[in-house]
Amino acid sequence: MSFNLSLISFFILIIAYFIVVEIFTVLFRLTGLREDKARFQAISCMTNSGFTTKESELILNSVARRHLARIMMIFGYLFGVTGVSILVNLFIRSSSDQINWMTMVYSLIFLAIILVITHSKWIIRSFDKLVERLARNKEKGAFCNYIRILEMFHDKLIAEVFVTHIPPEILEKTLLEMNFRHTYKLNVLLIKRGNTIIDHVIASDKIMQGDRVLIYGSKRNIMELFKAEFDE
Repeated sequence: MSFNLSLISFFILIIAYFIVVEIFTVLFRLTGLREDKARFQAISCMTNSGFTTKESELILNSVARRHLARIMMIFGYLFGVTGVSILVNLFIRSSSDQINWMTMVYSLIFLAIILVITHSKWIIRSFDKLVERLARNKEKGAFCNYIRILEMFHDKLIAEVFVTHIPPEILEKTLLEMNFRHTYKLNVLLIKRGNTIIDHVIASDKIMQGDRVLIYGSKRNIMELFKAEFDE
């Protein structure tokens, strides 16, 4: 492989890296993570650098996120091996007679492409919308609410609901407006919203996207309301 071809391959790899990170940032966001946390998790998995125990719970507590993280780690490994191989080839072939004006032209063109891709909010926003639209067209199951059973009492249970998508029945409504306990035969015990824990839930509280809700009731009622899959 010539020096110029190796250089082009290296820049293409960088562009592909940014694109893959952006795709998985959107996918992580669709599982209920905030934009900043979704991007942090995507970069952590892609670089195989790991993350803190507290942050790792965001991945481990969701089946969909665990699947995404595994795929990203494989991508990260492949990108790493490929990148090292190309860099070694560049180093070997970096003799002065192979670095010419065409090399400078290629470098400037690809650097310009990288800058445009990473700094254009319109391009990023349009790309994110495309990925999100394609992801939402998947069959139910990839990006849905997940429930982790914490304790069972005969026909009732205490479960933690990871709210990825808000059911239209409760969208923008308080627990009082829904008459939640009477209508759905469920009790909200606790709501974790980001770093905030609402351990004294009152009638004016709302269930929002990204919440982790501790709830008591029957499995059937929980599934019917949240259209959820159980992680047992």
